[in-house]
This record gives sequence, C-alpha cells and structure tokens, in this order.
Amino acid sequence: MKTLDRYILRSFVVNYIFAMTILIGLYVVLDLFVNLDEFTNQPTSGVLQTIERIVDFYGHNLFMYFAQLSGVISVVAACFTLGRLHSSNELTAILSAGASLYRVATPILLAGLAMNCLWFVDQEYIIPNIAQKLARNHGDLEGTKTFPVFFLPDRANGNALLSAARFNPTAMQMRSVVVLKRDENNRMTEVIQADQARWDPERGTWHLENGFATTLAAGDISEDLAALGHRRIEDYKSSLTPREMALQQSAQWTQYLSLKELNKLQSYFSAAGVAEFVRMKHARLTTVFMNMTLLCVGIPFFLNRERPPLIVLGGKALLAGGLCYAAMFLCNTVEITTFNIDPALPPWLPFIVFAPLAVILLEGIKT
Repeated sequence: MKTLDRYILRSFVVNYIFAMTILIGLYVVLDLFVNLDEFTNQPTSGVLQTIERIVDFYGHNLFMYFAQLSGVISVVAACFTLGRLHSSNELTAILSAGASLYRVATPILLAGLAMNCLWFVDQEYIIPNIAQKLARNHGDLEGTKTFPVFFLPDRANGNALLSAARFNPTAMQMRSVVVLKRDENNRMTEVIQADQARWDPERGTWHLENGFATTLAAGDISEDLAALGHRRIEDYKSSLTPREMALQQSAQWTQYLSLKELNKLQSYFSAAGVAEFVRMKHARLTTVFMNMTLLCVGIPFFLNRERPPLIVLGGKALLAGGLCYAAMFLCNTVEITTFNIDPALPPWLPFIVFAPLAVILLEGIKT
C-alpha cells in the first residue's frame, strides 16, 4: 500500500463515519419526530422511561437503517473525499506527479467493496438475530399488547393454517385457537380447536387446554363433512413459535430474514408466494452490485482535470445517483404478480441499465 493509498483511505473512512452519522442520525430524528407521542403515551411515561424506550428501539433499528443506506453512505463519503481533494488542488498535484485519476479512484472503489462486506454481515447475521426487536412497533416495545392472528401457514404440518382470537407475545399464549389441516388439494382433513394454547420452549410445542382434533370425511367435502374421529389432544407441534408469530405481524418481516431462511421458507408457499421469495433473494444478491454501481456512477464527476464548481459536480452526482437509487427502489418494491415476467428480472434491471452508464462515465474520465 502506497502513501497515496493510505492518505485517500484514511480520508474516505473519516468521511464514511461522518456521512453514516449524518444520514442515519437524520433518519432517526425524522422518525422520532413523527412517532414521539407513541413513546410518551405509555402507562409509565416518565422522562427516564421514555429515554430508555427510545434508546432501546433505535439502538436495535440502527442496524436496519445501515442496511438500507449503506450504498448511499459510500457514495456520499466518496464524493466528500474527492471533493476535498478537488477543492484543495491536491488532484492537480497528483496529476503533476504522473499519477492517473484512476489511481485515485482505486482505493475508494476497494474501500466501497469492503463496506459492502460490512453490509453483508449486518444483513445476513446481525439483523436475523435481532429480527424480533426490529419487528416491534413504536408504541409496544415490551410486547404486552394482544392481537388476533389469522390463517398463518404452519410449515411443520404441511398445508395447515393457524388462527387465534388473541395472541400475547410476552406471555407466549393464544386464546380460541383453530388449526385447519389441509391436503395437497387444499381440502380440509382435520380441525384442531382449543380454548387456549401455551408455548412450551423446552419441548418446542404448544400445550393445549381443552383441545380436540376432529378428522373430517375424505373425498368431496361439499357432499359430506361428517366427522370420522373426535379425539382429545394436549400438544400441538408447530413451526410457528411465538417469536415467528410476532415477527410476521410486521409488514416487512421478510426483510429481517437471512438468505438461508428465505430459501427455507420458499418451499412452503404457492406459486405467487414463491415468485415474491425469488425476487427478494435476487434483490438481496443484487444489492452488492448496485451499491458498487452507485459508487461508480457518482465518483466520475469529481475525477476531473478542470475545476468546475463543486456544487455543479455534486449536483450531477446527486442526479445520476438519485436516478439509480430510485430505479433500484422501484424494481424491488413494485408488485410483480400482475406482470407475466420472470420474478428474478426486476431486481437485476437497474444493474442492467446503470452498469453500462457507470462504465461509460469511468471510461470518459480524462486523465
């Protein structure tokens, strides 16, 4: 590693920490401004208790915010680094010494790739381990509120669906439980009912109170639903743990799962569900490529032998990077079930469009 590399890397790391603090801090401030009343409107809402709730909530969500903003943070850090070199005439000195502008960009690109490794560790290892904390809402950090659950797919029992009138995540209990077991043709084969179910963590089962299992007649259920068997049942083994049930109450719960968990879930859903899982997995894979594409689209504007105003360079970089980020966001969130396309294609479309643009911009650097 040359002196120039160490100098640029040190500047990039400092600017990266600076940009991460500003962007994530802005994210937290805006979210707190909108949801502050939910932290304060609690039975014990003293100043210390409110501060503890805020620290607890955002302390865990910082990892999610970093995963969402990592690509933008790298671009901002790179632009700050090159902008300072540009404004202090250090790029002129580097060119006078016979070094290429590509030589200046190389340590920044390598540093951006290293920061993608941090994103991977965060997304695949840290976030899945704190997923239940991330799925909490602002007004119920302790998980004391109960809520109904309807037709959650139970993967341990084939095609079964679980519902409950009330579920308490903290007490790990359900009331008025109904489980509908179905065959491969989605016809009911058995119904399990219980007044209450309590999770047994040692055995990994739900202990049922006043639980009964009713086996239904085989064949066309439209003709006859006569019960062939009605027996008492005390335990129900299920893949739906209290943690997973609480997690699925979040609209974005699949974003908290690792690729390994997404692969495991994919086999339990219908064709439409599988298509969504395929898209999510490819979106996860393309994030690394798109973060580097963002970086390659943004930095060429600052690698300039001339000295245009920094605000002009920043505006061009912001426009190009903004278009790239917007395309990535839209392709990863738009509904694909209404379009007859391969679900793996939308996550790759921004890369297919903007990667050639990045190559053109880098190739156009006059060094």
